[in-house]
Amino acid sequence: MAKKSKNHHLEQRGDNWSLVAMVSGKRLKKALSTSVTEARRMRDQYLKEIAVYGEIRSIKPVVDAGKDKVLFGKVAVKWVKTRDKWIKSSTLKDYKSAMNTYILPHFGNTPISDITFIDIEEFMAELTCTAKRVNNVLVPMRAIMRFAQRAELIEKNPMDLVANLKTDKPDISPLSMDEVNLFLNVVHQYYRDFFTVAFFTGMRFGEMAALKWDNVSFKLGIIKVKETRVRGEEGRPKTNGSIRDIKMVPPVIDALTNLRAKKKGNSPYVFVNKNNKPLLPNSINYHVWKPGLRKAGLKPRSLYQTRHTFATLMLDAGELPGWVQKMMGHESLKMILEKYYSYIQNYQRDDGTAFMENVFVPREPKQLV
Repeated sequence: MAKKSKNHHLEQRGDNWSLVAMVSGKRLKKALSTSVTEARRMRDQYLKEIAVYGEIRSIKPVVDAGKDKVLFGKVAVKWVKTRDKWIKSSTLKDYKSAMNTYILPHFGNTPISDITFIDIEEFMAELTCTAKRVNNVLVPMRAIMRFAQRAELIEKNPMDLVANLKTDKPDISPLSMDEVNLFLNVVHQYYRDFFTVAFFTGMRFGEMAALKWDNVSFKLGIIKVKETRVRGEEGRPKTNGSIRDIKMVPPVIDALTNLRAKKKGNSPYVFVNKNNKPLLPNSINYHVWKPGLRKAGLKPRSLYQTRHTFATLMLDAGELPGWVQKMMGHESLKMILEKYYSYIQNYQRDDGTAFMENVFVPREPKQLV
């Protein structure tokens, strides 16, 4: 007697495996996975359900209704081609990763018009990543479904009924003014001015990495944020609010003056490493930020906390929330009020002077050991 193939009821197209079976006289085809091992596991589960219930209970079966239906995977490919020039390459890379890892193995071989709200909800329930990651995975899927609706490939968009999962608000762990000075006293001297600017402007790392001297005006006392650097690629910030002028408070002016005086070579960048190249986030995080925190005796926290530190120091000093919002590049006050409400005091000013008068303590220089 011939031995049954391990891949019975499985069909492969490209890298994707699908379940193929007859259910109640109809041909069922369901995308499973790019992994043949995972596809076999899912197939066995579904075949058991068909044997017991006459249908798949855990996932609604998709019936192959003929050649007139366009597969989700084909629509996804067309969408990527039409958006390639309009989406930043770093963002598009994230979208492709989400699609190749999660979406296409599940929906790639499914006719896009057959995908229902329940299918998507069940897909979300099967994902083992965080709620925030699930929401991010859904971003390109929402875009593809909108694209399909505009192209009249689907009548109704099932993603309109799918809500994002609730996510926990990330904890903020800002430094106090005393802790800022403690850190600046012990951090590697080469990067002291970099962190001074980070703490007292609230700039994102990518904005600082892309900052050029042409966008620093000592005469006007402002930093013009026009670009950001993500994964080695420079471009416009994601939102219009991120394109802004930042008022330089005195410690920032001092730090940038120091950097300009020490400038070597003809690099246009304000912040460079010892090889005169733009800064990289992982390198600064692991080789400068974390060692500096340990040396200062401060608890570990993300590099992003320099931004939270700016917000809390300014609000605690009495600066206007709207001014802090504009300095940080948020498009609305909502995030400021939600994240930093407990730090908001009776404010009177919107120019940084309240911080200088009420909170700022000059750092006492110390010799590095």
